Amino acid sequence: MSSLTVLVWSVRHHFRRGVARSRAWPVLLGTMLAPASWPVQAWVQAPPQVQVSDALKKLQTRYAASTSEKEPRVFHFGSQGAGSVFSNHTSHTNRLVGVYVFGRKADLGSVMGENSRYRDAEKIRAAYGVVPENTVNPRAVYADQSDLYRVQKDAIARGAKYVFIILFDGLDWPTTQAAAIVRSGKVYTEGKGSGLFYQDYTADGSAQYGFVVTSPTHDKSIRNVDRQLVTIPPDSLGGGYDAQIAGPNPWTPGPLGHQAPGYLKGQSADEVDRAGVQSAGRVLHAYTDSSQSAAEVVSGVKSYNSGLNIADDSRLIPTLFHELQDQGWKAGTVTSVPFCHASPAGMYVQNVERDDYQDIARAMLGLPGVIQQARQARLYPGLDVVIGTGYGIQARNSDLKKQGQNAVPGNLYLTDADRAAIDVKNGGKYVCVQTETGSNGGQALLGASAKAAQTGARLFGFFGAATFDHLPYRTADGRFDPAPSQYKKVIPVPAETYSAADLNAQPTLAQMTDAALGVLSAHPGQPFILFVEAGDVDFALHANNLDNAIGAIFSGEEAVRTVVRWVEIHSNWDESVMIVTSDHGHYLVVDDPQALTKDPSSAH
Repeated sequence: MSSLTVLVWSVRHHFRRGVARSRAWPVLLGTMLAPASWPVQAWVQAPPQVQVSDALKKLQTRYAASTSEKEPRVFHFGSQGAGSVFSNHTSHTNRLVGVYVFGRKADLGSVMGENSRYRDAEKIRAAYGVVPENTVNPRAVYADQSDLYRVQKDAIARGAKYVFIILFDGLDWPTTQAAAIVRSGKVYTEGKGSGLFYQDYTADGSAQYGFVVTSPTHDKSIRNVDRQLVTIPPDSLGGGYDAQIAGPNPWTPGPLGHQAPGYLKGQSADEVDRAGVQSAGRVLHAYTDSSQSAAEVVSGVKSYNSGLNIADDSRLIPTLFHELQDQGWKAGTVTSVPFCHASPAGMYVQNVERDDYQDIARAMLGLPGVIQQARQARLYPGLDVVIGTGYGIQARNSDLKKQGQNAVPGNLYLTDADRAAIDVKNGGKYVCVQTETGSNGGQALLGASAKAAQTGARLFGFFGAATFDHLPYRTADGRFDPAPSQYKKVIPVPAETYSAADLNAQPTLAQMTDAALGVLSAHPGQPFILFVEAGDVDFALHANNLDNAIGAIFSGEEAVRTVVRWVEIHSNWDESVMIVTSDHGHYLVVDDPQALTKDPSSAH
């Protein structure tokens, strides 16, 4: 380990929860330690937010309390249009999602524009197994999410040796726009936009921007978790993308968009939504689930909702993480939600059921599980770094039923026996660290990372609490003071609250990323792949809570800065590739973007 790394760790351990909150010390540290050739100004300090009052919290509180009232609003969720109820949808949509690619070895243009598979019926068939109705578009510029696998593979073939996938779960163009407006105080209404770090960062001129379709092959499936087999029923809604409704890009509705706004709701469309789609002479397509969507980014294979690297015919699909480990790469996953949740699991796990958490955990940690027992599948070695939440969450009987015959009462995500088996203290491979009352989570995690790096061990970080299964929402103003939410028919859902002890006991997503990098880069020059997820963006949007969602985006933005800092100090954009994207969108509609720059007392 370099003396610079040790010094940075030491300073962070002392200041992470104190002076570090001010963001003043990284500027001083960068000035003292960085040679003139280091481009530290790109990452040491986040831009200040424009707002002086907690505007979004006031708006969110007001809307959650008046969700069924028809009135003008700054933003709403769903297909009902402006001036109506607050929400008629609390799930995913079939919107295009943005992709930000950094690094000279990666070529997003190879799958977009004239190279879009959506211009070619046979290439569409190769992805979906069929050619979905209204999906061929001779003028398509968007790619498919599964094409990102090829972008990464090609970059590695050209010499990329450090690959970063940063997923903002649930983030689409309107939510990005809202966060950028709140961050910068400036409004844009089309294009890539600006205001967030990953929108503005150039990566030495290598930055690229595009957008992808996220739809699955099928919505419904019949999954046998004990046999690890899946059947697609005849009434399952198929995937596809209709640009005539959803639009040629994320900011432009299609010519039929006003007639069929419920198309984006896919399998969740109500009678009014379906009637609109039918009147336009079109058909619905299924929106994606996080598990198969994340998985196709690293497998190149589309499949049914709720599965993890299992094809529609039950075939087991290897991922890029498996391929690279076989070539001597290290690999890790970091998330702000349960460590074995859908998206991080999609990087590595083969399982017919995304909620078979204990078996998913075994696969991520290199322990045998149901997939070996039922399918004689290969036992992969496990990830070198696994960090996330889920600590303290106890399984209910209904949860255990989804996990099959080998489910064990206790923690929903990880059995006590498996936790003990992986610990280096018991002869396992992982330095383990978890939420401890009175302990600073960030310091504990970074200390465990240093120990793992020094001893050549792996790292497992298990955080969260019994009262929240994600990192605390920082909210748009950074004060960790959420407003009430609106989830399904529960109106409103009381706001989460955190004590000072709660906040102290949890690391940030940036600290998690820092800890992972410490282990993965312990041997300079060894290639690695790292997945980082701001999963709480999705949790917030399912609850129709824009304040929490934007705060989660800002937390994810800091994780992106952490990766960029590592690349600028230890590597460069000739040998590193970073993809920042999402697995799907939700149905936020910003009716008055300008109002997001103002105090809500002057807004609707």
